[in-house]
Amino acid sequence: MSQSDEEDASGTWREGRFVRWQDVFVPVQAMLVWFGLVLLAMAVALASASGLGVSKRDITHAMEGFSSNTTATLIATASFDIVLLFYAWRISRRVADASMAARYKPIRWGSFVLWLAGGVALWALAYFVTWELAVHALVQFHVTAAERTMVPQSPAGLPLGLLCIALIAPLAEELYFRGVLLSWLRRKIGAPLAVFASAAIFALLHFRFLSHGGVEGWVYTATIAAVGLVTATLALRTGSLWGPFAVHAGYNAAIVTFVAVSPLLLR
Repeated sequence: MSQSDEEDASGTWREGRFVRWQDVFVPVQAMLVWFGLVLLAMAVALASASGLGVSKRDITHAMEGFSSNTTATLIATASFDIVLLFYAWRISRRVADASMAARYKPIRWGSFVLWLAGGVALWALAYFVTWELAVHALVQFHVTAAERTMVPQSPAGLPLGLLCIALIAPLAEELYFRGVLLSWLRRKIGAPLAVFASAAIFALLHFRFLSHGGVEGWVYTATIAAVGLVTATLALRTGSLWGPFAVHAGYNAAIVTFVAVSPLLLR
């Protein structure tokens, strides 16, 4: 593609171009840079605390408390999603409608509510499958310490959990995975393969196959891939990301709500 196809005379991006492979990696690179800045800020804070005479024991205790604090974890995770959302949004603005697999185009409220309920139903199906696998001793499932920290364990944390996990995360991930990434893959390998490829990448980047060893991790990965298949197919069929967002939000909201209210149900 020539420079005239990509840029105008002033060097600024022309509206109407395709999603390029660089665009796929820019949001990821931005998140890595943000991660580095967070680590740098933490290092400066630790050095400052040490310089002020704070003992290593107190610093270690504070760090352990921070890493196990659900509120801090949710806010930190949401900050990465906001970075992803910002850069995916900037890329989507520069790309023509015909080149984007889907955008956040308006849909009917009835359809939105239907897909929201569909997301909850998808979670219920996934929960039933994992329950059956566990009951018949086919797979042993467990919750990691990191997962306990990332999801509120009581109703008091439900509002923040829903905000970060069921609103911000789906908003960012749908724009990136079903907007930017799916658009690029569709142009390169065609729509059918793009649906499966985007779903696989979406699932693998959740890294459940690493945090959960063996078959358990791949069951979780396959479950996430199934969500990706549904949302990618819906994005291509409707041309809007609000349906995929609703499915994703409903699925995540069901997880967060179930975990948060479980202590009350088990009393």
